[in-house]
Amino acid sequence: MSAWRGMAGAAMSLTAVVTLLGGATHGFRVWTTDAARAAAVATHPISVPSVSLVDEHRALQSIATTRRATIVDFVYTRCITLCGTLGATFQQLQADIVRRGVADRVRLLTISFDPVWDTPERLRYYAIAMHPDPAVWTIATFSNTHEVAGVLRTFGIRVISDGAGGFVHNAALHVVNPAGQLVAIVPIDARDDAIDAALAAAPVTRALVPSRRVGAR
Repeated sequence: MSAWRGMAGAAMSLTAVVTLLGGATHGFRVWTTDAARAAAVATHPISVPSVSLVDEHRALQSIATTRRATIVDFVYTRCITLCGTLGATFQQLQADIVRRGVADRVRLLTISFDPVWDTPERLRYYAIAMHPDPAVWTIATFSNTHEVAGVLRTFGIRVISDGAGGFVHNAALHVVNPAGQLVAIVPIDARDDAIDAALAAAPVTRALVPSRRVGAR
C-alpha cells in the first residue's frame, strides 16, 4: 500500500511540475525567456520609451519614426563576438532592404548601450567599419545615460559585466512600428522574417494621383 501511495505522490508531483511548466511556457509553445517575450510582444505590442539618441555626427535621433518601421539592435562597439555577428547581420539587412526596394518603409537602427565609452567620435569609427547607408541605417547611442536601463528593460535586453571591461548580453532583431510600439522580436538569423514583420507594421504610402473629370483633356 505504501508503494502505491509513493507512486501516487510522485505522479501528483510530476503533474504539478508539468502544469507549472505549461503555464510558464505559454502552453509549451516556447521554452526560453526570449521566445516567451517574443510571443508576448506579438500579441500585445509594447510602447517604446521616447528617448533622445545621438549619432556619430552628434545629430539627435529617435527610436521610432512616423514614416517607417524600424529594425533595432543593441551593441557596444568594443565587442568582437556577438556584436560582430549583429554588425554583419545589419550589413546584410541593409543590402536586403535596398534589393527589395523597401527603404521607404523600413529603416535600421543600431543603438550602443555603452554611451560612456561609445561617444559620437567612437561611433564614427564604428560606422566606418560598418559602411551604413544613411538613408537606411543609423548608428546612435544614448544622450542621457539615465535612460539606458529603461530602454533595455522595454526591449528585453539583459546586460551583465563580464568582469574584464566588457559585457555579456542577449541579442535579437526588434521591430518597432511608426507608432512607437515594439511589435516583433526576431532571432538574428531570421533576416527575412524581420523585414517582413517591419513591412507588416509600416504603412504603405501611395502618391496621390489627381482624378480626371469626365470630358477633361
